[in-house]
Amino acid sequence: MKKLFRVIAAIIRESLWVAIAIACVFGGIMGYRYLGDNREVVELAAVERPVALVETALIEPFNMPLPVRAEGFVQPYRQISLSTSTGGRIADLHPAVISLGEFSAGDILVQLDDSAERAVLLQTEANMAATQARLDLVLSQLDRTTSLRERGVASQQALDQLLSQEAELTASLNSLRAARQSAEIALDNKRVIAPFDGAVLSKDQEVGSVVGSGQSIAEIYTQDRMEVLIPVREADAALIPGLFQDGAAKARVTVQFAGQVYEWDASVARVDPALDRRTRTLSVSVALDNIHQPRLLNDQALANGTPPALINAFAKVEIDGITQPDTYAIPSTALRSGNQIWVFDPAQDDLGSLLALEARPLHVDGETTYVSVKGWPEGKRLISTSLAAASPGMQLRDISNVQMAGATSPAVSE
Repeated sequence: MKKLFRVIAAIIRESLWVAIAIACVFGGIMGYRYLGDNREVVELAAVERPVALVETALIEPFNMPLPVRAEGFVQPYRQISLSTSTGGRIADLHPAVISLGEFSAGDILVQLDDSAERAVLLQTEANMAATQARLDLVLSQLDRTTSLRERGVASQQALDQLLSQEAELTASLNSLRAARQSAEIALDNKRVIAPFDGAVLSKDQEVGSVVGSGQSIAEIYTQDRMEVLIPVREADAALIPGLFQDGAAKARVTVQFAGQVYEWDASVARVDPALDRRTRTLSVSVALDNIHQPRLLNDQALANGTPPALINAFAKVEIDGITQPDTYAIPSTALRSGNQIWVFDPAQDDLGSLLALEARPLHVDGETTYVSVKGWPEGKRLISTSLAAASPGMQLRDISNVQMAGATSPAVSE
């Protein structure tokens, strides 16, 4: 009996679970039908995408030489240290050395004490005079002895002695001449002569100081010729016409001093024929023209007048490059990948489309890039705004037109 009851109970439990499963399935079907009959119908509608706003700028052709810019420091064409090849006490200095003034080529800038050298020179010249007198006497005696020998009055021994004395005195005179030349050289080494027209930059010694051979006495420089040494990249060097011809490439040098900006006309003086091993640049020397007459770019003059080109002044150099047709100066950020630029092609009102043009970069000058564009569409404006997923023909709206329309719209009265 117990076994029968257990079988009947198992059948009842299984029947109950089957009934529950059937009820769940039936309820789901009925619920799906209910939701289907009462669903909200959504009608399809076109989505209007917003038109991107872009900033544009009107670009004009660049018909001037491409500017090649660099920076450097103003330096004299020549700057040397005055020194003597021998040591001694400074007996005198040129007034220009004392007051850091100007001098002319050939002026004696430094004079050392040369009393000993002058004494040696005077002694040598006195010995030369004595030897010359003895030689003149021997030559006179030799002429008379030769005449007497021809007549058989004088002996051959007397003639030979005079010939020997002549040869000895001639050798002594030649030796004294060499000694005089050495004394003159020693005397010249006691002074320093200006090798060019210039001015004194600094003074290191005073009158009465004892200096050694090669010790610096003063620094001099070419006051009327100044240069700026600048590095030029290979790509920029290719843009400068006549770079390797002295004075052919024109430039301008700008220096700021005491809040004022001065400008000089300049030209390329020389180019180092070797590339820098580390930077791969050329060293170019730019010479300033009329260094005492710069142009004042500000409208205010200094109380002490216009200064000359100051040594070690920081200078900005702009060299005139080539002039290319169909060249435009654009912001460097406006040059897109693939060497393209985007142009706003107006359609109606403030709407327009994107037009992509091929642009060949010529020169990069900081934040400005000079490009060559063939057939620039007249009246079109350059797009300077970055766009994600941009494609030719996409609709755009010029923000300048939007702002202008907002500024000219009538005010609404309350």
